Amino acid sequence: MKAEGSSGLEQTVIRIGHFEFLNGYPLYYGLEKGAGWGCFHLVNGVPTVLNRMLLQGELDISPVSSIECAAHAAELLFLPRVSITADGAVDSIRLISSRPISEIGTVAVTQQSATSVVLLKILLKQKYGLDPAYGALDGGIDEALGSHDAVLLIGDQALGAHYGAVGAYSYDLGEEWKSFTGLPMVFALWAVRRPFFARRAEETLEVQDRLCYSVEYCRGHWDEVVAAAACVYPFDEELLFSYFDKLRYDFSDEYRAGLAEFYRRAVEIGEAEPAPELEFIQV
Repeated sequence: MKAEGSSGLEQTVIRIGHFEFLNGYPLYYGLEKGAGWGCFHLVNGVPTVLNRMLLQGELDISPVSSIECAAHAAELLFLPRVSITADGAVDSIRLISSRPISEIGTVAVTQQSATSVVLLKILLKQKYGLDPAYGALDGGIDEALGSHDAVLLIGDQALGAHYGAVGAYSYDLGEEWKSFTGLPMVFALWAVRRPFFARRAEETLEVQDRLCYSVEYCRGHWDEVVAAAACVYPFDEELLFSYFDKLRYDFSDEYRAGLAEFYRRAVEIGEAEPAPELEFIQV
């Protein structure tokens, strides 16, 4: 297994999007442990980049941010057994603020995840009755907090800021969503381009099987997985154990309900158009 850019790949190679963030680690780690696995390449990127690459045909299969799944439902098919979900606190989707959330008037938001931005807007508008001014997060966190009341961070940057006690207040958006709706928050699904699936359905299902195998392998070997992750990411093993314990990678009926509620509220606040039902591959 190798992660690299997408240039120079032969057509027979399955190009799979590879989340650079820690939350995707268990989905990929076990791939190397499986036997009989065909030829594939992992292509690195943050969520917004992988979304674009899949839609432009530069990837064949990839995790896709939840809000983009709805926006491009006509172009994609979705794998029914895999997601990136949190049923409560997630740690890596954080609103870091210099003041209490009820007093926030300006927010600098990450440009790496459209779903997290929409989630924040839902929570601030519908849970807290706020309509702050939003700006793009450019530069460092301290710089952003110097010109905004709060900053939305995702991924490893959010983990580092939270555990490094950056900002006076730190709000976990997974926890905020759960307390507001009582439902899990689905951050990403796995999708395949329809033309690719039409040609290579069996291999697509094999990818799904391997992703599920990877997660199951990690569940049975957390000591090994955490030790390996600690060599790659700048976090200690205690934090890694705690973080991985918060993440879910299957896609149950309850998670589907959480996703539907997210879409409903995104439409209500004008951040999404009513979309057709997502079409999942029949297994």
